[in-house]
Amino acid sequence: MIGERLNSKLSELGLTQQRAADQLGISQSRLNQYLKDRREPDAQMLCKICETFGITPNYLFGFDDSMPAGLKINKSALESAILFLEKYETAHQKSFSAEQSARIISVVYDIVLSESAENAQKAIDWVIEAVA
Repeated sequence: MIGERLNSKLSELGLTQQRAADQLGISQSRLNQYLKDRREPDAQMLCKICETFGITPNYLFGFDDSMPAGLKINKSALESAILFLEKYETAHQKSFSAEQSARIISVVYDIVLSESAENAQKAIDWVIEAVA
């Protein structure tokens, strides 16, 4: 799923695979694996892809077909969402699939942007239970 979406975005931006790989700091071979859906990015790479190309995890994984023009990713909120996921996986000795990770990161990202810390933690706990 992400290969098709990522290919589409790279075409829209007029980027070659080599240039896109350079921007992500990975080899062209690794990017090609993502583009052909042979490999899924980990949470950190997912963050980098979204930030670098201005897309959301929901869009990348096909949960949302629309991409607002001029979308600006809040890097701090996205990093907080990824850090939360990594800490949760470590603390609970649990590993989520890339699709589950994308859903969790997306929801936690939205929560971080819109909620107080106390409400965010309650909502995040609910999200983890719902996705897992």
